[in-house]
Amino acid sequence: MAIRDYLRLTNPPIVGLLVFTAVAGGIIAGGARDPLQLLGIAVAITLSSMGARALTNYVDRDMDARMERTRDRPLPSGAIPPPRALAYGIALAALGLVATLPLGLVPVGLVAIGLADNVIVYNVLTKRRTYWNIILGAPSGGIPVLVGYVAVAGRIDLTGILLASLVVLWTPIHIWSLAIRSREDYARAQVPMLPVVLGVRSGIRCIAATSALLAIFTLALPFVPGSPFGYATGIGAAGLGAVLIAASALLIHRPTLINAWRLFKLTSPYLAVLFLLMAVDAAAARPPW
Repeated sequence: MAIRDYLRLTNPPIVGLLVFTAVAGGIIAGGARDPLQLLGIAVAITLSSMGARALTNYVDRDMDARMERTRDRPLPSGAIPPPRALAYGIALAALGLVATLPLGLVPVGLVAIGLADNVIVYNVLTKRRTYWNIILGAPSGGIPVLVGYVAVAGRIDLTGILLASLVVLWTPIHIWSLAIRSREDYARAQVPMLPVVLGVRSGIRCIAATSALLAIFTLALPFVPGSPFGYATGIGAAGLGAVLIAASALLIHRPTLINAWRLFKLTSPYLAVLFLLMAVDAAAARPPW
């Protein structure tokens, strides 16, 4: 049971999605030719992301205790003592930085920036102070795919930046739709998420605008100079974007908790399918043989 609690402390579904985007970023940069390098990327991002999640859960333990959705997590429930959770998170984050070293100094720097943005900027400094919190914390979500891309490409270029931007834009949609669904929880815990501070309708309009912007950024990928993407990415991105925008439009038309929940549940599969499509398209354009 203790092992399970320590695993839960790291939020495996979110870590898994971030690792997937990182490996996809490596494949997009041409890494299908080197499976061991992709494995190194996966290990580095797994450890650093698990560390970040453990540390943010440590910081949020008092807030989580006041929220119905999170009160059963290992720290507020008392399953793990806070000092152990803190040591666990620091150890995982440190191991993540060490595991990133073989990928190069730039990836190490990027991982350090991601950890600082997620734990310090978002959770410590802004999450309880301003509804800009998720905007300021979103860059950390784009770091894993950028690390995967840069580790293989050896440089930061426009394609890598756009890939990271997709996750940065996706993050507020994911979090704000959950905040609408759990608005009372966030209000009870005094967390100023945008839909709590500005109201549900303002939050929905921001979600719709960000969804449209995300679709535009995705459609731009095949047209970037030197881009590995072809028509498959363009067509697939258009279809996925249409689904996301339609779900946002439905939420505007019917701003119910169930529609907010449906949009939230859509966002993770949307991102996974999008990056799978891009990775397959890029790998087909540059076969490993």
